[in-house]
Amino acid sequence: MNGYRKVTLETDNGEPRTFYTYRGGLHINATGNLSFHIVPPSQSLGLGRFATCATKDGESSQTGTDCADLFFPRLLAFLQGKANEEEIIRNEGLSETK
Repeated sequence: MNGYRKVTLETDNGEPRTFYTYRGGLHINATGNLSFHIVPPSQSLGLGRFATCATKDGESSQTGTDCADLFFPRLLAFLQGKANEEEIIRNEGLSETK
C-alpha cells in the first residue's frame, strides 16, 4: 500500500487495533466490519472530514460529516468499550448494508 503507514496497537483486553495514516488522514480499522476516518478537507471529496464506514457481505456504507461533535463521541465510545460494533453501525444508520 504505497503511501500508507501502518501502526498496530494492542488494547488492554488484547484486541489489536490497526491505524493507517495516508495523505494526512487517519484511518482506523476498528473491526472487520467497522472503520473510522479523519481526513483533511482537501481529501474529503465532499463527503465530510469525519466518516464511519460499515461493511457486510462485501458491500459497504459510509456516513460522513464535517461536525466533530457528531463524530468523536461515537469514536471515543467505541475505543473505550462503551459501544460495540453493532451499536455504532445501528446508530450511524449503516445497518441497511446488505
